[in-house]
Amino acid sequence: MSPILFYHRDLNKTKKKGLSQLIRSFYIRRFLRIFPIYYLLIIGLFLVNYQNTREIMPWLITYTSNIQQSIYGNDLGNFNHFWSLAVEEQFYIFWPFLILFATPKRSLEIILAVILLSLASRTYLFANDYNWMAISYFTLSNMQALGIGALLAYIFQYKNSLVNQLSKSIWVYSGILIYVGGFLVKMIYKLDWYGEIFDTFVFSCTVSLIILRASTKGFTGGMKYLLENRIVTYAGKISYGLYIFHLFIPGLIYWLIPATAGYNGAHAYSKYLLFIFYYLITFLFAHLSWKLIESPLNNLKQKFPYQ
Repeated sequence: MSPILFYHRDLNKTKKKGLSQLIRSFYIRRFLRIFPIYYLLIIGLFLVNYQNTREIMPWLITYTSNIQQSIYGNDLGNFNHFWSLAVEEQFYIFWPFLILFATPKRSLEIILAVILLSLASRTYLFANDYNWMAISYFTLSNMQALGIGALLAYIFQYKNSLVNQLSKSIWVYSGILIYVGGFLVKMIYKLDWYGEIFDTFVFSCTVSLIILRASTKGFTGGMKYLLENRIVTYAGKISYGLYIFHLFIPGLIYWLIPATAGYNGAHAYSKYLLFIFYYLITFLFAHLSWKLIESPLNNLKQKFPYQ
């Protein structure tokens, strides 16, 4: 969302034509990045009648699988992970308009309100014994993480002095320690309320601090190698493909090599070796998807600048 927030600084001076171009460019660029391989995959699976594709196709094609899971608590099999993509797409429907038509001060108020409302949603759903999918997958329940991302973009654009303060190493490593400490306490004492309500919030804050540091001052030593080595940076480039394909790879391998179905310990195959094998195959699929489909379409974004 940074380009929108960046452009928003001069929104009061922007003519309607400029604003309409911004919105148009934003949605076309999002379409080019997200829609093609997703729809190619689900349409292909629909045609071959893969698992429950036809049964849940209306939810998949409308990016509402998270709503289905929140209401019914259903396991969607290899499509489970698409709940997060659904949340992202729903976020894109309304968020640009909220930010574009608000003053900078009002934008901050909206961002903070959304974060608090999301925490309140999780608290309410947990306190009233809703199924865990409703707590984890419901759109409003995930607005805390998206809100933290929006807050980071806001800080980048409007609060330069705060950027310098928060990008100091002490904040990054403190955030990591707080998250790890909270995670361990949650596991040891089985604090379900912490895991369902606050874990994602603390994790999002920690990741935002890492992003802030990496994009301003960078890292040195082991952290620099971890975040900037060629394998990690390329994995980041093809991460959307990794996300899209990863849950389908085990099923594909089972189909091609039926003997791997016993990897859970009853079979001679090692589940750890299979995990590495699955990842390498997923990486290959994502690499091919990037080279053959995503990258060529991504280059078309140049035809739709923000201004």
